[in-house]
Amino acid sequence: MALAVAHTSAVQAAGPNYAFPQHQTYKVGVMPSASQATRDAAVEKQYDSWKASYLVHGCASNEYYVSTKGDGDATNNGPVSEGQGYGMNIVPLMAGYDANAQAEFNGLWQLVKDHEDQYGMMQWQLDGKTCKYYSGGTPDGATDGDLDIGYGLILADKQWGGYSSDAKTWLSNFYAHNVAPDGHLKCEDDGPNTDTRPSDHMIDHLRAFAAYDPSHDWNKVITRTEAVDSSLVTNYSAANGLLPDFVVGANGTPKPAPANYQENQPDNIVGYNSIRVPWHMGTDALLNGATTAAFELSDAQKWSACAKKVSGGKPGNVYPHLNLNCTGQNTSDVAEEAGDSIGPSAMAAGDQAWTDTIWSFLQTNPYGDGYYGESIKTLVMIVMAGDYWSPASASTPPPPANDFSISASPASGSVSQGSSATVSVGTAVTAGSAESVALSASGLPTGATAGFSPASVNSGASSTLTVATSSSTPAGTYAITVTGTASSGSHSATYSLTVTTVGGGGGCTPAQLLVNPGFESGAATWTQTSTLGFTPITKATSAEPAHAGSYVAWFNGNGSKDTDTIAQSVTIPSGCSASLTYWLHIDTTEKTTTAKPDTFTVQVLNSSGTVLATVGSFSNLNAASGYSQKTADLSAYAGQTVTLKFTGSETDTSGGTTNSVIDDTSLTTS
Repeated sequence: MALAVAHTSAVQAAGPNYAFPQHQTYKVGVMPSASQATRDAAVEKQYDSWKASYLVHGCASNEYYVSTKGDGDATNNGPVSEGQGYGMNIVPLMAGYDANAQAEFNGLWQLVKDHEDQYGMMQWQLDGKTCKYYSGGTPDGATDGDLDIGYGLILADKQWGGYSSDAKTWLSNFYAHNVAPDGHLKCEDDGPNTDTRPSDHMIDHLRAFAAYDPSHDWNKVITRTEAVDSSLVTNYSAANGLLPDFVVGANGTPKPAPANYQENQPDNIVGYNSIRVPWHMGTDALLNGATTAAFELSDAQKWSACAKKVSGGKPGNVYPHLNLNCTGQNTSDVAEEAGDSIGPSAMAAGDQAWTDTIWSFLQTNPYGDGYYGESIKTLVMIVMAGDYWSPASASTPPPPANDFSISASPASGSVSQGSSATVSVGTAVTAGSAESVALSASGLPTGATAGFSPASVNSGASSTLTVATSSSTPAGTYAITVTGTASSGSHSATYSLTVTTVGGGGGCTPAQLLVNPGFESGAATWTQTSTLGFTPITKATSAEPAHAGSYVAWFNGNGSKDTDTIAQSVTIPSGCSASLTYWLHIDTTEKTTTAKPDTFTVQVLNSSGTVLATVGSFSNLNAASGYSQKTADLSAYAGQTVTLKFTGSETDTSGGTTNSVIDDTSLTTS
């Protein structure tokens, strides 16, 4: 009987509780000899590559999926539940490094919710364009993907909070339909109670389920799973600890399945499924130690030794197909992920040289493997870097201390000597509860005074700052610091004030008027919007690097219809010439040489939001490698307060996608 469940809506939190990197001390084994900083940096580089290649914003505007690009596991490079589970594990573990991690996780989870089968598990195989189930028969789920999705929900709940109901509903459905009566894991939710697949035996996941969900007997699942694996090793691979791709008789006396039992490969030996076993065995041993994970540690040690022997100590020669006596069944077939997966077992076995060799191998992709190998590599690297924390042992952090933010709007203004400027000073609660914030200003020019109305506010409220100049205040541009002080501490915002001589005097003080022009303070002083909810100002990546520094404004590139904007209000003093410059990079996968489905514009607006002029107009046809500097003359707006607005628009009508990236903006007067 299928139950209709109302899932909770996507949640947002102030920040991650376990921001990457989370340096762990594992209970057994060795770490790679490379320094912790080197390992962390390698994980970040791999994550950036994985995300740019496989994390797709689609099919719906609020969905993400992990593309099977490079492996052909779904039509049009669509998602499978296994890949979706990998993504829902990777992204929470990288939160903190990836500022958009929670939005991406919510998109991954949304796609799962939108494509559940009759038992509440994910339909295991979807088309990349329509996201419709396309495999034969009634839609069903696959145990490995559904395990990882459940584990990902627990990670997310520990990382950000707010996913408990969804996680427990998922685990309840999984237990009801993926666990056989005797406690072993079935291969799929609508499959028989007689078979199992050792690559699904993620014991560290099951231990986390047991700690998180005491309403189901997960310890029974752990016990039976270990018994099945132990029986197989004892009877079929005692010296080497190898487990076949599929197992029959799991509810009695388990034995390797016949060749080609479920897939068109020799399912009775190690194949592309069971190459994942040493990764899972080793990880459980590292996290849980020699007592709790005694069988897993023993098996990891055996598997590591077998792989080292059969490959001659070269991870690239760990064959994807191994006979259970540790000989190569097909020595012409090679795959990156076969060698990658040995890493955690080599660590658990305490083999330092072999661990270091595998760590070095992880920095390569010698066979050009696609999503499967690169996703496994990303998770294995997180484990080997020492950054893989278990939600089973992660304590819930205390409630956040009170904190707030402060902002000034507009961020800049201009007055003549003897006149006043007003600024709206806003505050917001960023953690905990509202508190009293006292306001002050510093950095005033000679002869100027500042007053706040009111002088203090509760965080979440606003005040008006009036800066009054005198006739003797020197002309020039001044950075005035607006500070809010509360019991939790102090925060500041900057207001740029340009003072001009009375009547303009025919002169101009040269200045750069934009605040936070290179986005290095994030979104500070800029307003931004996105129809898909992925605001442009973000940390640069290896796929879209900065022109300088660490941040960019990145518009579109989601493969879906989207409009992104950023804007800043600025006052151009009278009597000045003004020049806007910015560095622009456009790349695209659009194939057209004439159509412009994706555009990028730069506009000047008045205080009412009316467009005064479009001073920059680009499209997918302007794609080129690297950045180029663009310039626009804004002298016509001297003496006015205007808004500069950058807009990226993607229609997704031609099948491709376009990224428009800007950095290092500047509005200079002379």
